[in-house]
Amino acid sequence: MITSITMAAAVNNGMAFLKPLYALFGKCMEGLLFLFNDKYFLSLIVFTVLTRLILFPLTLRQQKTTAKTARLQPKIQKIQKKYANMTDPKDRQRQQEEIQALYEREGHNPMNMGCGPMLFQMVFLMGIIGIIYYPIQYIIGIDISSQANEIAEALQLKGTYFQIELLQHFDEFRDVLANQFGELFTPEKLDAIAEYRSHMFLGNVDMTKIPSIKDWSDPVICIPIFCLITSMGSSVLSTLIQKKQNPAMAAQGNQMMLMMLMMPFFSFYISFKVSAAVGFYWIISNLVALVQQLVMAAFFPPKRNIARAMIESTIERRSRENSLKNTK
Repeated sequence: MITSITMAAAVNNGMAFLKPLYALFGKCMEGLLFLFNDKYFLSLIVFTVLTRLILFPLTLRQQKTTAKTARLQPKIQKIQKKYANMTDPKDRQRQQEEIQALYEREGHNPMNMGCGPMLFQMVFLMGIIGIIYYPIQYIIGIDISSQANEIAEALQLKGTYFQIELLQHFDEFRDVLANQFGELFTPEKLDAIAEYRSHMFLGNVDMTKIPSIKDWSDPVICIPIFCLITSMGSSVLSTLIQKKQNPAMAAQGNQMMLMMLMMPFFSFYISFKVSAAVGFYWIISNLVALVQQLVMAAFFPPKRNIARAMIESTIERRSRENSLKNTK
């Protein structure tokens, strides 16, 4: 079931609702390739940095929301402790009422936990996948969406990342594409793919290849290893910052450690299932996230965020109190 779903998504060039974003990012990447003389990996690094910079205000807002929530945790825990040993079924309702009253006094909406910005970031970053996974459609500009299944069948491609596989074996497939899909793959389009393919090398390493755990002599094996290292570094730093931001998280020691290790090793596993170019993007994304976390820790440290949240909350509360007095 999973294989069929992922294959369908790949052959159809991604999620339908993200296609406008894929197209927009494809044009941006095309512009960067022109600017940097078709140096694909330099363009990808610049693109990743720029998108992270665009998302930085949302990340900062999310951190501020987390700080405000963390500031209220001691008061919430005090209320929860008050009702911990009570057996009356109505105690839970009283507890919730007191917590709700606390939120109202502090002007904090518990439902507004930064999910909106996080969701936007996820959609935005998923949009980048379009230029990594589907370059023929969105960067080279060959609209293969209507014949993707027929092309995949003719080339006998069954991998998840159909377009990257096509690039990897383009020299073998060129005649088939010209003969069976000549209207779509004109000589000019085939030359454009060949030109794009020629820039998919990092030094002498073919980045369209899928790393194999059975061949440690191939330099491309470095991609999964660096995926693991950079993802682990980003996860560890993020966990340390979150613990400082919200001391209550420290009590979840083993759970936090498990979650911290799970994603890096998952990305390590997946990096053996995708082309090295995809893994390279993950590495760059992890490094940029790591730098971003260090910058935020230096200029927007957790303690300062909590203190700022306390000041802002006090100002808001006094403003509401003054408004109530003026209306009487």
